[in-house]
Order: sequence, then structure tokens, then C-alpha cells
Amino acid sequence: MLHAIVNSPTQEWQPFGLQHWMALLVACIACVNLLAFRREAARVRLDIWLVCAMLAVHITWVVLALSTGLAGGGDLLPLYTCDAAILAGVAWCIWKPRWLGHVLFYWAFLGGVVTLLLPDTFGYALPHFAVVYTLLFHILLLVLGLEVWAVEGVRPSWWSLVPVCPATAALIPLALVANATFGSDYMFVSRNPGGIFTFLDDFEGVARVGLTVLSAAGILVVGLCVWFVMDRLLQRWDATR
Repeated sequence: MLHAIVNSPTQEWQPFGLQHWMALLVACIACVNLLAFRREAARVRLDIWLVCAMLAVHITWVVLALSTGLAGGGDLLPLYTCDAAILAGVAWCIWKPRWLGHVLFYWAFLGGVVTLLLPDTFGYALPHFAVVYTLLFHILLLVLGLEVWAVEGVRPSWWSLVPVCPATAALIPLALVANATFGSDYMFVSRNPGGIFTFLDDFEGVARVGLTVLSAAGILVVGLCVWFVMDRLLQRWDATR
């Protein structure tokens, strides 16, 4: 069944077309429900359910990508922050230091928002499994980021940028080694990127790595400002209930 979906004919993905707006609507509904039922989410340990669901979706994608030739093994390592968030999420479910919560919020929330707004769907549209995976995984990722903040109480602070920078930077040498070994495209230095990093198409090598790092830093700062606003709005919402 899944192989049939993978190999089914599809139209080209249309940014902010009907399929895209429906995916964004599903993401919004999931986020609103999480915020509205935070106590219930805490009781059932929603973080564990979300991480397990992300892990299951990602493993399914890896198996199908390898078996159908959609991606090589080198392209499926957890060296993007979105995929690395699975490992951070597993650690968070077991051990909950505040600094890890900050890292997980940035990787999950920002990764979910950026990818859902500008998804790289490999040129396919629904019902192709590459698109199903991209949308479903990043909706789960987005909800996980919100859960760490709204349910488990990891609050925004300027200090939160301190742990996320070295944690993200630690992926860079691993990504470059993987690129050299497998011909993959972590850090967008081997092939032209899609989604939000399309502007990097005209740059190569060190310049592309540097611009990617600067772009990531800018996204982190913007994300923190948005986080402050969300936290203030959530406090006001709680005060009126």
C-alpha cells in the first residue's frame, strides 16, 4: 500500500495552494488544541507520545526512501536540526535539564514553523509519501516544541540562546564529514537548497556555509522574540480563564 502511494503519479507541489493551506490548517488545529488542553497533555505525558510518533514516522520514511530510491543512506542521517530533534526529544523524555528544553524548543518549534511555511517536498504533491512525511513529521515537531514550552514550562529567556548555539554548531562538522563521505547535502553546501534557503543557490563552499550559519542565527533571534510574545499572550490567556 505504501509503495503504491510512493509511486503514485502526483502534480507538482504548489506553495500556498489548496494542499498547503489544508496542511497549515491541520497544524493550527493541533497547536490550538494543545494550548487549550495543557493539563490533560501533562497527565498523559504527551511528550513521550509525540517523540514516539516522530520516531515511527521517520523510521517509516527511512525504510521507504531506501527501498524506493528516493534518498540514499547518507541523506537520512539525523544531521538536520529537525531530525536531530528526535534524539533530543528522547533525551528530554528521560532527563529534563532546562538547557535541553531550550535546545529542543528552538529545533522543534522553529523547524516546524519554517518547514511548514516553506516545505521542501522533493517536487511532489500529495498523496506522495515524501510529502506526507514532510508535513506529518513537521506538524508533530511543531507540537512538540509547543509542548515543551506550554505544558512543561520551559520559558523564554535571552540565556536560552546560549545552549542552542553550541548544540547546533556541533552538527556542522558531522554534516560536512557526511557530505564528503556520502555526497549528501547537510548545511546545503553540495546542492541547491529548497524552502527558506533558496537564496543560497548563488553561493558555494565556505560562503554558503557561512551564510547558512548567519541565517540560522537570525532565525534563532527572531524565534526568541516570537517566543517572548507567545509567552506573554499565554499568560494573559491564563489570567482571563
